[in-house]
Amino acid sequence: MKILFIDFTLPYLLKDTSYPIGGWAVELNAWINGLRANGHEVGVLTWKGANAFVNKKLDFDLIETYDPDKGIKIFKYFYNYIPTLYRKAAQYEPDVIIQACAGLSTGIMAFIADKLNIPFIHRAANDMDSDNRYKSHLLKYEQIAFRYGLKKSNIIACQNKYQYDNLIAKYPEKTLPILHNPFFINADVPLILYEDRKYVAWLGFFKKQKNLPLLYDIAIKCPDVQFKIAGMPGRNIDNNTDKAVSKLKKLPNIEFTGYLSREKVPHFLSKSIVLLNTSHFEGFSNTYLEAFSAGTPVIAPVNADPDHIIEKNGLGFAVKNNSDFPVVIQSVFENKERFVEIGKQCQEYVYENHDPEILAKRLVDIISKI
Repeated sequence: MKILFIDFTLPYLLKDTSYPIGGWAVELNAWINGLRANGHEVGVLTWKGANAFVNKKLDFDLIETYDPDKGIKIFKYFYNYIPTLYRKAAQYEPDVIIQACAGLSTGIMAFIADKLNIPFIHRAANDMDSDNRYKSHLLKYEQIAFRYGLKKSNIIACQNKYQYDNLIAKYPEKTLPILHNPFFINADVPLILYEDRKYVAWLGFFKKQKNLPLLYDIAIKCPDVQFKIAGMPGRNIDNNTDKAVSKLKKLPNIEFTGYLSREKVPHFLSKSIVLLNTSHFEGFSNTYLEAFSAGTPVIAPVNADPDHIIEKNGLGFAVKNNSDFPVVIQSVFENKERFVEIGKQCQEYVYENHDPEILAKRLVDIISKI
């Protein structure tokens, strides 16, 4: 099968450069690995000049389209962007088009797939994509394009049951499989012993969804615990997040490591005793899978535990009340035997449930039934 994606951040991941890529690029990279392992051809529509930027041999096609920084706003979509995407997609002759993340591209790629008379799949990459919260960060014309794309889609692939429940209510006639994120396991990262793990890790972009004010409240109540924060400001950082970052920088038990390259993330997590997540919600965080593969448990709010995987599988702790975070964190430091047990469960869970090759085969099987 010949599968075509679209993503304008994947080249930055492939180059492993300091750039605010989202979780979808990490997930897409794993899907590509799984699809290629199953013998399928994969192409990714992206920006002009990407191949020279990445500058390395790939086992899939990075298809250059246009320069997103050039052109007259709005009008450029009609005289340049859409025609270029259509031409490049037609030249590639895919069997199916897959697009992720709510936005204008959902409608554009659904339109192109319709013109090429091939199936279109939308991958829900965030809980906000499945409920009305997408309206808070999309302009009116982007909202219209997104809804058009969902309506025209043959399949809407969900990350979790929350997304499924929301979308099945709106599109009862659609095929709506739940496919958890694939994860490419780095076999070169050793399992670090409990005694050599010294800090609580926090990993992500500094933005409203990640709830940095809660991180500050937790850190100030755990003065004897070292926290290491890896990440960088997201685009258009909000005022509350900015203030929380400034306050965190003044705490003696906080260390900001800055942006971490992809190859450094597993080592960062493997040396932490726990990954702390403070998000208001998560679709399916790739950082969880990165932590689990390193034998590192996750502590997160219950609302950020998709399909209750942490609670059901014993992969850490899903916290119902924010005031309980300090106690839960302290319990991890004080119970070595329990930590070792959870660490083994974390690694087993990733191997058994998030293998890219297995999940890619499931995806192709679903596509084949259209």
